[in-house]
Amino acid sequence: MSNIAEYDSQAADYDQTRFTDDMGRHLDCMHKKILRGLIDSSSKRLLEAGVGTGRFATWLAKNGFEVVGIDLSKEMLKKAKEKKALLNVDVGLVRADVHNLPFRDGFFDGCLCINVMDHFPDIDGFLRQVKHVVRSDGYFVFNFSNVQSLYLPIALMVNSRGKAMFRGNKIQSAWFTFRGIESLLSKNGFVVSAVKGCFIASPVPFGNALVRLIQTINLFAEDSRLRFFAGSPFVKVRANSTAGHSR
Repeated sequence: MSNIAEYDSQAADYDQTRFTDDMGRHLDCMHKKILRGLIDSSSKRLLEAGVGTGRFATWLAKNGFEVVGIDLSKEMLKKAKEKKALLNVDVGLVRADVHNLPFRDGFFDGCLCINVMDHFPDIDGFLRQVKHVVRSDGYFVFNFSNVQSLYLPIALMVNSRGKAMFRGNKIQSAWFTFRGIESLLSKNGFVVSAVKGCFIASPVPFGNALVRLIQTINLFAEDSRLRFFAGSPFVKVRANSTAGHSR
C-alpha cells in the first residue's frame, strides 16, 4: 500500500485517534503555540504542504491568513473540506504533489509543512519547489523527527526499515539529525533563522495521566537548549540570498 492509499484509509478517524484525548489536545495546542512564534504576522498568503485534514490550515484561516493547502490524499482533502465548512473559513484546497507545486514563482509569503516531511520520497525536490513558490524574502516552517532525542530507539528502527512504526509499518518514513537537516537545507539554498522544540512529541505510556508534567517539560524545552534534542524540532528557514536559484 502506498503512502497515499494509507492516508486515504486513515482519513475518517485521523483526528479522533490523535487529538481528542488529553495528550492529543496538549500536542495540538503546543504545535499551534510554536507556530504562532514562527509565522510572520505580517505575511498574508500561506501554503500548507501536506494539509491533511486541515487542522492547521483552518486554524490559520480563522486567524486572518489566506491559506492554500495541498495534499495527494483525496480522503484527507475531503475531511479538510468538511472541516472548513464546519468552521466557516475560507481555505483553498488543491490535490497536488509536493514535488511538483502548481503555483507561479513567488506566489506565497510563506510555506508550512507540519508532521509530514519525514514521509516525502524526495525532500530535495520538495525544497527546490518551496524555494520557487515562496517569495525571495519569505520563509518556510517545518518540523522533523529528531534522531538525537528520547525517541532514539524508535528512530533507529524506523531508519533501518524505512517505514513508520505506528501506522502499520506501511508509510515511508525517516528520522534525521540536525546536521542532516542543515545539510539538506544548505544544498537547496536555505538558512535556518529560528528553532523551537516540542520535546515530547508523540503519545507516550501513561501520557494522559502525566499530561501536566509533559506540558511543563514541553513549555520549558520550547526555547531552551533542549529544543535541539526535542522529539520534534520546528525550524524556520529563509532563502540564502547568496545561493543559486535553479529548478
